[in-house]
Amino acid sequence: MRAFGRTACALLCTALLGASPAPQQRPNYGPVPNNAQTGVVKRYVDALRGARYDDAFALLTDEERAYFGSAASYKSVFDADGFVLKSASVVGARGDDRGRVYFVREHIGFVDHADDARHEIDAVVPIGILPEHGTLHVKDPGKPYRAFASASTIDASGLRVMVKKVDFFPDRIDVVITFTNLGDNFVTLLPYGKSILRDDRGGVYRILATKDWTVTDKRLYEGIRLAPNSRYTGLLAFSSGRLGDVKRTWSLTLAPALREGADEPFELTVQIAPGA
Repeated sequence: MRAFGRTACALLCTALLGASPAPQQRPNYGPVPNNAQTGVVKRYVDALRGARYDDAFALLTDEERAYFGSAASYKSVFDADGFVLKSASVVGARGDDRGRVYFVREHIGFVDHADDARHEIDAVVPIGILPEHGTLHVKDPGKPYRAFASASTIDASGLRVMVKKVDFFPDRIDVVITFTNLGDNFVTLLPYGKSILRDDRGGVYRILATKDWTVTDKRLYEGIRLAPNSRYTGLLAFSSGRLGDVKRTWSLTLAPALREGADEPFELTVQIAPGA
């Protein structure tokens, strides 16, 4: 279940700010004060529940609005995972007038890119409230600054590659990919060998091959021997600074792959289009 773990983790770390599944016994999150801070966090959650992303974006701190750059970029992070906030309630808070963290129990719908199916999860999400310029704002970190879903696909030597999602962080670009073996024998995937991401403006982005398994996909790093009629969804990260404009044409070359019985390895290059 490694593939699901990586894509679910990406969802929770970006759209859900590091939320964790609700435990069987409710912990003591602290009392919820009846004050202006509570009013702001409820307005923010209500805006997300109503998919009013412009309103939610306007409640963020200056730093967070600058991070996303625009309400459209902020919205794209939720759209890329098919995020739907079905219900939410504030269950606790900790802090004081200088800053308070609220704990919000949410029932969330999302698309798991490993199986392309919609799922639902209960999670408790931390949301910060801070004073800024004489008013209260929301601190809601942990997301990429922009994202898009895709269905860009290429087949070669009986191997199908589909790019499912691209997330843009200040220090890297994450690409969620599904590999499907359509051939009659095994194929070995070794994408940390020569894989590279490019854009149409001459940008070249090298794969991040560290042993930080929150960034590097351990199974792909070690190599996967994919059986016939099986598939694997994983995540490849590429080194990048923050991009002022991500509306580019992207191409991803994945290599090497080796078909059992073949003399030479092969590579695939997929042209990535948002919502393809």
